[in-house]
Amino acid sequence: MTTELLSTIQLKRGVAILVAFVLLRAALTRFEPLSLEATPQSVLWLVAVFLIMSVGLVYLGFTRWVRVDLRQWWRYDRKKVLRDVGWGILGLIIAFILTALYAAAAVTLGLVEVPTQTSVPSLAEILLMQFFGFAIAGFQEETIFRGFVQDVLTERLGRWQGNILQGAIFSLAHIGYYPLDAWPMFFQAFLVGIVFGWLRMKRGTLIAPWIAHGFFG
Repeated sequence: MTTELLSTIQLKRGVAILVAFVLLRAALTRFEPLSLEATPQSVLWLVAVFLIMSVGLVYLGFTRWVRVDLRQWWRYDRKKVLRDVGWGILGLIIAFILTALYAAAAVTLGLVEVPTQTSVPSLAEILLMQFFGFAIAGFQEETIFRGFVQDVLTERLGRWQGNILQGAIFSLAHIGYYPLDAWPMFFQAFLVGIVFGWLRMKRGTLIAPWIAHGFFG
């Protein structure tokens, strides 16, 4: 799974992007809480976040500043892409099962309240959720955590040690995005991060975890 080793300056710049990602996401969330309602304001805000974070910070940051060829993380093989998608769907199912079991245990122990019933989203809201899942959350977080972070940790610690630690970093990176008193959400992010990291380990590409992450949201 490991790719070309990064130089010291590349590592420092990659860490700088990680830190900037956490701080910028927290700042943007505080400035305008994320809404996937089908309103012009919500659509414009999602497009702005996509341009600032996905295109600017993550894509241009890694390709132009860190100087990483993202194709080494987002390997695409036409002969294997259907299997990558299949593994992504499998990872999605596993992530849903784990989070459902965890949510049930958390509710039973009184750690969280039973969620109230929500309305059925419209087609436009479903499309916005998919745009957010794939173009924003999926692309940004898979590139940073299962691409950069997991590769660096795997090279130094080993496959599973690197995966578990990237899951922990992925969870902590949600500080500012999740309120601190919503700590069960951080453990859920840890579980999901490990599942997505396992997909990266199995397939050697970010396509499978990106598929799972995109649908998971």
